[in-house]
Amino acid sequence: MSFPKPTNYQREIIYSLVTMAIFAGIATITFSNWGLRPYTQVYDDFGDFGLAYALCSLLLIFLVHDTYFYWTHRMMHSRWGMKYVHHIHHKSNNPSPWAAFSFHPWEAIIEAGILILVVFLLPLHVFTISVFFFSMTFYNVYGHLGWELYPKGFHKTWIGKWINTSVSHNQHHQQAKSNYGLYFTFWDRIMRTMTKNYEEAFDKATSNQP
Repeated sequence: MSFPKPTNYQREIIYSLVTMAIFAGIATITFSNWGLRPYTQVYDDFGDFGLAYALCSLLLIFLVHDTYFYWTHRMMHSRWGMKYVHHIHHKSNNPSPWAAFSFHPWEAIIEAGILILVVFLLPLHVFTISVFFFSMTFYNVYGHLGWELYPKGFHKTWIGKWINTSVSHNQHHQQAKSNYGLYFTFWDRIMRTMTKNYEEAFDKATSNQP
């Protein structure tokens, strides 16, 4: 597997820093008492809804985010979306981990929109939101890692069939017409946007694993 060129790293790092600044700005507005916080369903006491709900709400966020990501991602692959919003991200046809947040500012705003959506849609504990954003960041970086961390044969297990992988997202960057999901493959399978050679590619990528 070839590594990205130094110029690719430079571009990805610069746009990632811009994205982080936009994310931080939107988060500040969302969680500040002078901003949107008083109008959201964010709460601080686990006792308000119970620990079981806090855990279930975390799963709900991932399901909502995966749906949000799939459809906004497909929208950004329209002719207009690619030209004005998504083209920066797809300059990384051989992505590095820095490509995970290498977005045009408009795309960064769209991606951050999930935060505003979920805090108005669901009652969420501040710790649940923190776990979600840490996990989202980790999984997005993993998707752009260029290496597969899941074990050989994972994609053929009952759960692995529905979990998105680094192999899957790497195929998306190479072909740009398939594999739009983030955490799961539900929508790609329902909408028939999974690449036909995904399983073959996963087998090849993990062939050297013990």
